[in-house]
Amino acid sequence: MKNKEDDNNMKPLQYSQNHFKKYGNIMKWKYVTTDQLEKIIKSLNLKNSHGYDGISNKLIKASLPFIISPLTYICNEILKIGIFPDRL
Repeated sequence: MKNKEDDNNMKPLQYSQNHFKKYGNIMKWKYVTTDQLEKIIKSLNLKNSHGYDGISNKLIKASLPFIISPLTYICNEILKIGIFPDRL
């Protein structure tokens, strides 16, 4: 049995590796549903201002019926693959 003194004398990286091994892969993603995504988009403020992509919240809300399925697919693929874009 290890004591606390052994843990305190370890290097931080070694400490992390030793302790995270016992937990394994416990993080599990739940896929987003169209209803959840629709609720999020509808909660956005109605503004004409936009980000680097030139798409305003007002335009996103107006096009919601047409983009909800592809957007849900994209979000779920991001979660499945585990690669998150810098910008979306």
